Amino acid sequence: MKKRTLVLLALVPVAVGVVVNFTLFVPVVGPLLFFLLPLATTVFWVYLGGRYACAGWNAPCAILIGNAMGLLSLAVYVWQYVLLPDENVNLFLAAASQMFSAATPTYLFGRLAMLFESQPNYIGEATALALQVIAVLYMIAVFGFGYVWEKKKAVHSQLD
Repeated sequence: MKKRTLVLLALVPVAVGVVVNFTLFVPVVGPLLFFLLPLATTVFWVYLGGRYACAGWNAPCAILIGNAMGLLSLAVYVWQYVLLPDENVNLFLAAASQMFSAATPTYLFGRLAMLFESQPNYIGEATALALQVIAVLYMIAVFGFGYVWEKKKAVHSQLD
């Protein structure tokens, strides 16, 4: 697969995040997509990590390029929600910064993110930020797993 195609495929989580966010309030379909699309994106992300391994990039470069949108989304999220006062927040950037993480199964990590709050069973700014960070780290780990899996498979096939 061409490297240009691989870079474009790294935008898939953002597209999935848009679909998840815009269909969330559609009866029956929205909740179904909210649960299934992030799982499908996880499987795709493992596959894409393997394709990056076959493209000849070294691991740090592949992981950085493959997850660049996630890292950029996290940086924009921190800028909009942590560094700026509320009256200066750009609503488009604030919403767009959450699209990458919407493509991850964040419903699996909600309790983990709540551990960063000072009060028990409270969901606030610290929980939201922690959930964004956990989502990006999850996608990096899944992508890295696919990369390593494909590299090990290639080494074993050479030995046979």
